[in-house]
Amino acid sequence: MRFKNLHVEDLDNNPNTVLVFKSLRSNGKYRFFYLLLMHDYLVLASKGCFPAVNGQPEKWLGGTDIEIPKSGLSWFINAIEQKFMKTEAEGGLKREVFTYSTVIDGEKLVVKRQFGVPGYGLMNFNRKEYVFNESPQLAEFTDQMLFENGLLDELKLVAKKIDNGEL
Repeated sequence: MRFKNLHVEDLDNNPNTVLVFKSLRSNGKYRFFYLLLMHDYLVLASKGCFPAVNGQPEKWLGGTDIEIPKSGLSWFINAIEQKFMKTEAEGGLKREVFTYSTVIDGEKLVVKRQFGVPGYGLMNFNRKEYVFNESPQLAEFTDQMLFENGLLDELKLVAKKIDNGEL
């Protein structure tokens, strides 16, 4: 299934939304993340307020970050908890390995550990990002978002509903 890029105006009050999460940015403004269930896919989109520049007013920018088969959400959560957060002896990845991948419903999903601002990236190598149409789709999550601000717990609730056939 192919989708069109969701635009900022498509995000608020979208009937397909199963989760909205806001994250405070370093500039004191929020970035909003939307998880939408569309057919058998989850679409993660985001929007943030772009500051006023050269006399132009601030404006909301954003759109689709990544599309994944809906069963990919549980895999993403398990990859973080079982592969990245455990030692090799406990079944986790080797110390020098920073990516983990699988194919779900014919789509190659990759989780990567990110440095600089610590976090995780979820990539879909079978779908190109909408702006330049060259790179794989990528959704990025900081450790602060996932662990301190509770996004991982909220994603687990959505994944459980998917796994139970409720979504």
